[in-house]
Amino acid sequence: MISRSRRSRNVFLSLFVLGLLSGCASLPGPIERAEQRAVPVTGDSALDHTIADFLAPYPGQSAAHFLKDGLDAFAARLTVADRASRSIDAQYYLFHDDVTGGLYAERLLRAAERGVKVRLLLDDMGAHRRDDFLLALDHHPNFEIRIFNPFANRKIRALEYLYRFGLVTRRMHNKSMVVDGVVAITGGRNIGDDYFDASHKSNFIDMDVMVFGPAVDEIGGQFDQYWNSPLSYDIETLARHSPAPAEVLSTWQALHDVTVKQSDGSYLKRLELAGFFEHLSEGTLPISIGPAIVLVDQPQKVREPLYDDTTHLAPELWPYFRQATRELVILNPYFIPSDSGVQVLADAAQRGCRVVVLTNSLAANDVAAVHGHYSKYRKALIMAGVELHELRADRPMPEFSESNLAAPSDHISLHIKTFVFDRQKTFIGSLNLDARSVYQNTELGIIVDDPEMASQIAELALNNLPRLAYQVQLDDQDRMTWTGLDPDSQEEIILYKEPDAGFWLKAVAWISRIMPVESQL
Repeated sequence: MISRSRRSRNVFLSLFVLGLLSGCASLPGPIERAEQRAVPVTGDSALDHTIADFLAPYPGQSAAHFLKDGLDAFAARLTVADRASRSIDAQYYLFHDDVTGGLYAERLLRAAERGVKVRLLLDDMGAHRRDDFLLALDHHPNFEIRIFNPFANRKIRALEYLYRFGLVTRRMHNKSMVVDGVVAITGGRNIGDDYFDASHKSNFIDMDVMVFGPAVDEIGGQFDQYWNSPLSYDIETLARHSPAPAEVLSTWQALHDVTVKQSDGSYLKRLELAGFFEHLSEGTLPISIGPAIVLVDQPQKVREPLYDDTTHLAPELWPYFRQATRELVILNPYFIPSDSGVQVLADAAQRGCRVVVLTNSLAANDVAAVHGHYSKYRKALIMAGVELHELRADRPMPEFSESNLAAPSDHISLHIKTFVFDRQKTFIGSLNLDARSVYQNTELGIIVDDPEMASQIAELALNNLPRLAYQVQLDDQDRMTWTGLDPDSQEEIILYKEPDAGFWLKAVAWISRIMPVESQL
């Protein structure tokens, strides 16, 4: 039997070796490189003509089509990739190694093979342990990959959180895809099965928007800013090795094999049914026409002091909350409003504005620590007149996913980051109402100025609250209650404990609540 002192010594030596391995790693020095810009729009492709013809009656205006259905959102990405003739610029926080991740990567590779210039920018959270795969894609002459704010050590990250805390903990959370400079998709979805109703374990309720017109230039412009930032590193520079030609070809073939295997699957069937651009040409695609304002954090935000908001999008967004007079609908998964946020919502309620918040219940939240800190503000929000609702983890979501091709799942979670102001303007983006999104990470979103779209999204959410969520209230004894519908009888029930959450979830949330980590959540 190993003695206690020997075990302690072994642990210490292991940690010391890990520290050396991690501490010896450093990022490559600055490399001089020419700035790259999006491929110019030529106006001569089929995609150019389709969009130009549609926008001709609306000079200077943007068009937007919101994507609430996960399979539609995935089909939209594949559709625009298939129609690309010049360029694809894609930017994501997470890029999972699963079915939809493989299908999406294959579509980008297929575009590169027919001469399209593909640029893929990933936060390093989305690139963890995927260097070899990304190097194989990057090996194609028309495919370039950069990693934003990378970890120096490509294999061991844990100790880097300690000696580079405050640097590697701040991430690029933006999500965008710009094709040929004429169409863009942005919103809350990363690339992965659970964002596209394709997971059999758990799926997210989320929302994206497909845009055309001047807003595309702004989304493309922010991509160029991030792509050319000194914080974005070429994957081949980071990895410091080149894959063998046989490895590259094997990776490419494996991606093509994934598509063949999925040819009869629901994801590609949905692509056949979607017909976005056919509907656009025929005037049958639901479209909002009007001003669209792109809000984006600057890439250098992750290096500036936390509360220096000169590089932040927040100062442009907060006035919309303060100016709402009739109704404010907030759909947000990781909702930690802070005392100042509670006051903003209390002020809105006091001036007669209906304020409705839908966020995750503890059981639905995939980050229990976030729920712990959010729970500190529940009572103050309710007392201020805010209608507070928490998503039920066990509810099916046909209301948000219209396709009967979606994968059946026993668990759902909210991931949507959408705010509707007076049913006039709608923000759709990547921003969570928590300290991490506001002060630490970079975010991207778009405000669409269209009453019809705003009303549709507000009604979609509000009409389904009784089925999808519990309303959190205080009873006459000041106890927290959760009111919802019984899944069997559909009769109203009132609960007095966090619904559907087990002991360990409650323990993690409670422990987190008393720890001083709110600024990191």
